[in-house]
Amino acid sequence: MTAILGFTYLDGVLMMADTEETTSSATKSECDKLYRCTFPIGTIVTGGAGDSHLIEYANQELHKFFIRGGGQTAERKSTPDELLEALNEFARKFFRETITPYKGFATELVPNFEMLIALNYEKQSHLFHWVDNRVVWVRQHISIGTGMIQLHPMLRDFQFSATKETTLFMGLRMMFHAKRTVQAVGGKTEALALQNDGATHYFGLETTQKVENLVTNFEQFLNKFVYTLVSNISTEVPELEGNVSANLKGIPEMLRQYRERYCTIMTQPNPGTLEN
Repeated sequence: MTAILGFTYLDGVLMMADTEETTSSATKSECDKLYRCTFPIGTIVTGGAGDSHLIEYANQELHKFFIRGGGQTAERKSTPDELLEALNEFARKFFRETITPYKGFATELVPNFEMLIALNYEKQSHLFHWVDNRVVWVRQHISIGTGMIQLHPMLRDFQFSATKETTLFMGLRMMFHAKRTVQAVGGKTEALALQNDGATHYFGLETTQKVENLVTNFEQFLNKFVYTLVSNISTEVPELEGNVSANLKGIPEMLRQYRERYCTIMTQPNPGTLEN
């Protein structure tokens, strides 16, 4: 059970995942769900949902695949479309070897998984979605795992590309709501940005937790204060309008304080680590 988000932002791809893992019907633990590896032509970051053994095997085979060149020839470099086709060939082969042998089995006995793949190649980061034997190119944002029940509608409201800081804030807001409403999505949130220049930016769990706490507080501020002020209308209580007007004047200052707090979190020493 998991929730994984993939975003394309102005200068790369941002991926995030919850860290809760169900180990049995009565126990759970925390684990990393994002995998990163480098190879001669670039860097990949993956996040999988489903059968954990298949996800680990897929990461291992993807690593080997890209170490061997990722489908490109020595004579020339591949285009993004050619890399997509190479990924599709890889997915078809992987499906034949791991899933096809279960043909005829009851559906609940067949292992399944899906994966998000962020690939940096030639100073550009791309996001792909792998399900069964097919890989598609994601042009904007996507979610996978059980958390998509809650995340997908919120992603539809975020149909634009922003900075990684804005995308991180919006993504952690979505994860907060998924953890609150979807069973087996929980723990802290790990986040990793694969920048167009090839660098990988890790946002530590401490940083993402601080941002998520700020998001939680901001949501409470909106629910208990802003929405109430907008809707607080009464013809029976004339003095109410004056109180509402006075409180509305304080909203810009409160918003500024929230922005300053977020700026402080993101500019503190080591809010994340950068690795080439």
